[in-house]
Amino acid sequence: MLMKRAVFLCIALAAGLPLGAETKIVETEGGGVFIESAPAAAKVFIDGMERGVTPLSLSGLSPGVHTLRVTKDWYNDWTARITVPARGRLEAFIDLSPAAGTIAVNITEDGSDFSGSARVFLNGVATAGREFSAPEGWRTVKVSAFGLQDAQKSVFVVRNEKISLEFNLKRAAFELGGLRINRSVFNPAGSGAQSMLAVDFTVSAPGTGRLVVFDEEDNEVFSVPLGKFEQAEQRYVWDGRGKNGEIPKDGLYRIRIEAEGAGGEARVSLPLAVRVDSTLDDRPLALGSGLPGLFYVPVSDTRSRGSFQLEAGIVLGKPPGEIRGFDTLPFSAGVCLTPADTWQLAAAVNVRPGKDGAADPAVSGSVKKEFLKPAGLAPGAAAIIAYGWVKDGFVSAFGIKSGLQLNAPFSWRLGRRFSLHIAPAALWTGRDGYPQEPIPRVVIAGGLLGRIRLVSAALSVQTVSTLSGGVEEFCPVAASAELRFTPPRSGLNFGLLAGAFFNGGNGGAYGGLSVGALF
Repeated sequence: MLMKRAVFLCIALAAGLPLGAETKIVETEGGGVFIESAPAAAKVFIDGMERGVTPLSLSGLSPGVHTLRVTKDWYNDWTARITVPARGRLEAFIDLSPAAGTIAVNITEDGSDFSGSARVFLNGVATAGREFSAPEGWRTVKVSAFGLQDAQKSVFVVRNEKISLEFNLKRAAFELGGLRINRSVFNPAGSGAQSMLAVDFTVSAPGTGRLVVFDEEDNEVFSVPLGKFEQAEQRYVWDGRGKNGEIPKDGLYRIRIEAEGAGGEARVSLPLAVRVDSTLDDRPLALGSGLPGLFYVPVSDTRSRGSFQLEAGIVLGKPPGEIRGFDTLPFSAGVCLTPADTWQLAAAVNVRPGKDGAADPAVSGSVKKEFLKPAGLAPGAAAIIAYGWVKDGFVSAFGIKSGLQLNAPFSWRLGRRFSLHIAPAALWTGRDGYPQEPIPRVVIAGGLLGRIRLVSAALSVQTVSTLSGGVEEFCPVAASAELRFTPPRSGLNFGLLAGAFFNGGNGGAYGGLSVGALF
């Protein structure tokens, strides 16, 4: 078998066979020849005789060497010599390559030489240069250059032939459009990229402009010159501060672009509305347990719609659920998404490597619905349903609990920098994720979070008990301290963790590191 495949490879290379990653010819049990191609419905010729179209199954071919040719309109022919075995079945999958010619694009500007930069598109896809290969058939070529009108032509490409296209671009009128913002609600007092508002728009030609922000009474609260427009795509990132660097009060604000072309044409965009909300808490959260919040306490807040967080972490030492300290470092990966206002989805996977190369995994997922936002003495409130699976256990190093959990987190604002979080829960648990206990265990967790602009710190405590007796799988008391840093204007964040647990005569301490991204 190996000798036959080696002989086939040598024959194929000598015949110029295009051995792409998807082209495969193998021998299997059975008899005859089976030929398949991508795309399908290609004509098959064996020893010069047409035998049908792919996919094609043939029987009765005499053992030995034959010439196989596969053809299809708009694709290059595929030809090779194959060896049909006396005993066995030959299966061939042929990846046909599109037949191609060459297009060369020449550009002038109002009849003169063009020295600027331009983008060339083939059927809507940008090319790497002004001379490129194109599949055979009718194709559309478009040329786009800043400050000039787009030009487009259709051409019929013939395989192995070169076609030259001439484009004479005309000056474009100044136009302003495409104004958009990356979020509809934000909190300028927050941290990282979530406290910034990106304003994007497009211009068709050179010019200048400014961004203006108005409040609900049509008072101008902020404006900034945007400099000269030297490309079509424009972006300005507003930090949410007013003219004197102050944070505007909560409310609805309108953003407008006022622009003027190089020829004096004035354009004003339709305004877009954005809400400043100081109660919005878009800080990075701990995701290792699949319940976003502090390490032990899920929080009631949901982020702004469209927010997305990733986090990876390691922990070392002896956290709850472990009989001894770790021989290797367990790690976690978590994701949190806010697909709609007041709704949040999260998932996490934990892996504890073993000495023998095996790994003990744990997975968790949760859905949160926020019902109330904190206001004054009134708490924020939410409901969470979560499910976890821990291989051969009840709890993972990062706090994934085996079984079904119903959680009711509450949050209170204590001024601008602190918040208090309490989260009672019912847990139907059992080994390997199956809820074997009819009476749920009671989980009580609480924590305090403090933050300044770029740094947040938290303390959290958790206890797990049951109405029916022993709690040997979960420790009565576990506590953690966290510190997170978000670089300015960045979606990244970095975390440190330290904790301890107490369970009668047994206890332990642990620490950890994490890195994440919040968009």
